[in-house]
Order: sequence, then structure tokens, then C-alpha cells
Amino acid sequence: MTTSTPTRPASVFGIGFGLLLVNIFSYHLVAAADRFTFSWLVDVDLAAEQWTGLVIFALGVPIFALVLIAGAIADRADRRRQLLATQLGGLLTCAALALLTWADAMSVPLAVGGALCFGVCFAFAQPVRSALVPALVPGESLTRAIVMTTIATHIGLVAGPTLAGWMIDLRGVWLAFAVQAGLFAVSSVAVFRLRIPPRPRRVERRSLRSEITEAGRYVMGHRALRPLFGLMTVGGTTMMGPGFVLLPRVARDDFGRSADEAGLLFTAMGIGLIISSATIMRLRIRRRGLVFMVAMITGTANSVVQGIVPSYRVLLAVMFLWGLSGGFYANLNQALIQGLTPTERMGRVMSFAALVSAGLAPLGSLAAAALAGVIGNRPALAVFGAIGLTSVVATLITARELRDLP
Repeated sequence: MTTSTPTRPASVFGIGFGLLLVNIFSYHLVAAADRFTFSWLVDVDLAAEQWTGLVIFALGVPIFALVLIAGAIADRADRRRQLLATQLGGLLTCAALALLTWADAMSVPLAVGGALCFGVCFAFAQPVRSALVPALVPGESLTRAIVMTTIATHIGLVAGPTLAGWMIDLRGVWLAFAVQAGLFAVSSVAVFRLRIPPRPRRVERRSLRSEITEAGRYVMGHRALRPLFGLMTVGGTTMMGPGFVLLPRVARDDFGRSADEAGLLFTAMGIGLIISSATIMRLRIRRRGLVFMVAMITGTANSVVQGIVPSYRVLLAVMFLWGLSGGFYANLNQALIQGLTPTERMGRVMSFAALVSAGLAPLGSLAAAALAGVIGNRPALAVFGAIGLTSVVATLITARELRDLP
């Protein structure tokens, strides 16, 4: 690896891309905060820890069910309107949850319903954001733009759980939801001002099912994309899903920490993500496929370590290291996918990416919560980490096309 100077940094900083960055930051700030808020709401306020996995599952299952449709719509409809509708839907959902919690009228069924509404909004927003990056940025600046969106994402991941923890400690869960509603309002303004370059008119009009199937065949038929998407499935189900549902419990139940201290774990992870993402911007990585796979090996091994650490402080340090490897994982999978996908398929292929990375995470959350009920929080983290590590090592050995990508 050698350092290099970006050739046209100014091209990335246009008003359109700047507004998209605001929306990306706000979205991920809310996404990280609401996972933490829902977990705390069910575990503590409702004293229904046995239902936490179900609520987190409800938060992500719409992505699993709807994101492919959302990607197909993004390739044929007005992307700005689609994105704006999701922001307004999120605002109304957060406001309703804040009001219900403030009035002491919240229940597990209402929490599940609110999580489902969140999930629908996120499902229809995620592929649009990813597809807009190459539409707003020149091709020679795409990698730099992806890194910038990743940094914005990870700043949101850093601040989200910490912000939620502070709000919960200050006034309660209702304030955390109210602040999230305000963030949705800010991101709605950014989307309203966004102007997207027109796309070429598509002569052929096929059914959504046909277009989704065609994109799926493209992914499965591509010798590098197929194992890449397999590894992203491993990341969503063995790292992200179990981590979001079990790490707050580990901080609270195993180490006796408060809400803001539990949120600090994700802050440490996010700081690591930001540092490694900023580093990537200054590097010319010659074998991105191999580096991506090595980052996944490091990340899954870290998940195993999370399950055996002896103290909260050690876990905090381990989370920072998890973030360092996660920056390479997050940036390189996006760069590889967008570099291998033609523009006319971008929305649909990115919806498949959202499906395997985020849509399957609730399945991991649900399974991890169930296993933790039998063997404990930390052993469950270690088991899922070991499953992920085994899968990644096997792929490293067999997927030569991905391993050799420049």
C-alpha cells in the first residue's frame, strides 16, 4: 500500500453531495440511536427482556421483506420523492413513540409496531442513498465519496447510542425518541433541497419482479460479487445482529454499567471506524478484495474476544479495535460493489447489499437473544463470532476471484 493524493477533491464537495451527506449522517445517527433506545425501552422500562430480540427483529424485518422492491423502485422512479417520503414517515413514527412513552402508554405490542414502522422507512431509504452517490459524484472521485459517506455513517454510529443514553439518563426514553424526530426533520429539509441529475429514459418497462430477478441473477452469476455478498451475509448475521442486541446487555447485566456507559461501547467502535476510514482515504489499496477479507477475519475474531473479556474497560478497548477493522470492511464492500455494478442496476444491486448486511441482521439478533437466554450474553457473542470467523476463513481459501480483485 502506498499513500497518494486525491486528484480532484473539489468535485466531491458539490451542494448535492453535501446535502446527501447531511441526510446520511442524520439517518445513521437515528438508526444507531433507535436500536439502543428500543433495547433499553423493552429491557428496562417495560421489564420485558425476553421480548427484546423480537423488537429488534421487528426493526429489521421490513428491510428483509421490502428492500428489494425499494431498490427496483429506485431504479425506475423519482429517487428524491422516495427518500423524502421515508424521512417524513420516520419523523411521524418517532413523534408518536415519544408521545406514547411520555404518556406512560407504551407496551411491547406498540414497541413492535413502532419498530416495524421504522423498518419500513429504512428499507425504502437505504438503496436510494447508495444509488445516489455515483449519480452525484464523478467516477474518478467515487472511492473518495464512498469513504466520506462511510465517515458520515460512522460519526452517526458514534454519536447515536451515546446521544440516546444521555437522553434516557436525562429525562427518559421519551426524550430519546423526541430528539430522533427532530433529526428526521433536519434530514427532511436536506432531501427537500436535493437536486438529482436526470437519468436516461428507460424504453423497456418490466415488472418489479422481473427487474429484481434480473439483478439477483447478475449478483449470483458474478464470480466476485457472489462471494462478496456471502461475506456480507456473514457480517450481518454473526457480527452486527448479535452485537446490537447483546452488547448493551453485557454492559448492563455482566458489568453493572448505566445506559450512557453502554452507549459508550458503540462510541468506541465508531471512533475506530472513523480513524480507519480516514486512513483509507489516503491509501491506494492494490488488492481490495484481499484486504476486505482480512478485515473480516479480524472483525469476526474480535467478536469472539468480546465474549471472553474480563471487564468493561477491556471490552471498551476491544470495541475500538473492532471499529478499526470495521472501517476497512464497510468502505471496501461498498467500493467493490459500486465498481462492479453498472449504473442501470445500481439501485437493485445496492438493495441486495442492504438485504444481506442489514436485512438479515435481525435474524442474527433474534437467534443471539435466544442463545443468550440459554448460555449467557458473552458466551453467545463468542459462539456467533466463531461461526463468522470459520465462514470467512473458508471463503478466503476458496474465493480466488474476490481475493484477487485490484
